[in-house]
Amino acid sequence: MTKVSKLLEEANSTCFTVTFTTKVDDKAVRERLAKANADELKNPKSLAKELLVGKETTLTGHLSKADGSLGRSLVIDLPSQGFRLVDHRSIISLILKGVKYVVKWLFSIIF
Repeated sequence: MTKVSKLLEEANSTCFTVTFTTKVDDKAVRERLAKANADELKNPKSLAKELLVGKETTLTGHLSKADGSLGRSLVIDLPSQGFRLVDHRSIISLILKGVKYVVKWLFSIIF
């Protein structure tokens, strides 16, 4: 995780593609629980795992500003030309200069 966050900080104006999980939204959790059917409620572990992990997002852009090795980076999203924050702790993969870096977790949430 540290290596990938360092690479992201040093990307400067180089275009890259980063895949990360977004922050869990309270409103989305409430809506998902309201739509849950009886079969999903019989297996609460899979539903809980779905609700606790944010949505996986892929962003193509370039770095505007980096804030610490395990902080956040302000990234300019190229398709929309808007700014997005990427939390370094939620990065799943980074494609930079044709090389794909994948973060491997040493632990996982057990349900």
